[in-house]
Amino acid sequence: MNSTQSIAKLISEILPEHLRSAFSILPHDNINELRLRTNAPAIVCAFGKNRYLTQNGLSNNPHNPIIVTRADIETIIHKASSYSIYAINEQLKQGFITIRGGIRIGICGEVVVERGQVLTIKNVQSLNIRVPHEIRGCSYPVLNFIFENPRPLRTLVISPPGCGKTTFLRDLAWQISDKYQLLNTLVLDERGEIAAAHLGENQLDVGDTTDVITGINKAFGFENGVRSMRPDIIITDEVATKSDIEMLKLATRSGVGVIASVHASGIDEIRTKPYFCDLINEQVFDRYVVLGIGDTPGKVQGVYDKNLRMVAG
Repeated sequence: MNSTQSIAKLISEILPEHLRSAFSILPHDNINELRLRTNAPAIVCAFGKNRYLTQNGLSNNPHNPIIVTRADIETIIHKASSYSIYAINEQLKQGFITIRGGIRIGICGEVVVERGQVLTIKNVQSLNIRVPHEIRGCSYPVLNFIFENPRPLRTLVISPPGCGKTTFLRDLAWQISDKYQLLNTLVLDERGEIAAAHLGENQLDVGDTTDVITGINKAFGFENGVRSMRPDIIITDEVATKSDIEMLKLATRSGVGVIASVHASGIDEIRTKPYFCDLINEQVFDRYVVLGIGDTPGKVQGVYDKNLRMVAG
């Protein structure tokens, strides 16, 4: 059983029977998301497009989809939490659950707040089950552009949502481990999506010379990872906050080759994002890799230098 089949099996295990049977016949290699909303049609993003889920497969016809019930949503939440909502509440407060295989489930519902602090999310109304993929070689075209002699260049991967930046980073970790075997790579897997470690074992392959810290914020990961593991390269996903930016700067000043990712449509949007214009002006990154929509996740549209000049496209 390959990794895609294993992940499809894990997703099937948390679905109610009527959704499981419909999901089982789909082309799992090309599925990105399964979106479920109470009293609404089940939607699948496959081949980069949204379609209705029916008992006979995917359809553009809005008249015969599977309708999701509140009981379906509750069943998935209970199964994903191994019937212990308390055990997953720290993740739940952030609006998602990550289960075995690096499968991330986004959650919308009623946010319970007390004294300005989020306590939990209840009365869940919709779920977005994101399907991770291993696409070996998707990052290979940029490898020679982000290494010099053979040191890693500080690189920011820019991608719109759903274009495979996590898939790209996962493969990049593997490619580095395979080609530069004596370099120490540290993956800061805050949401457990890149390596999908479970009980001390990575469910997704990030290479034999890669260390993984899972489930902790980037501030802790950068500070303690640099000090304790002495990495040559740190790979991390979804940089967004001012704290994340400060940790990036600290790590690069420590001589570590940082490879990070950010949600954005391209170079122009990065220029306008809060805190990121400082990164550009201070030339914190040597390379910018832009991903876009393609036949498979992780499609490279262009590589830019620290002055935002295209060096490959």
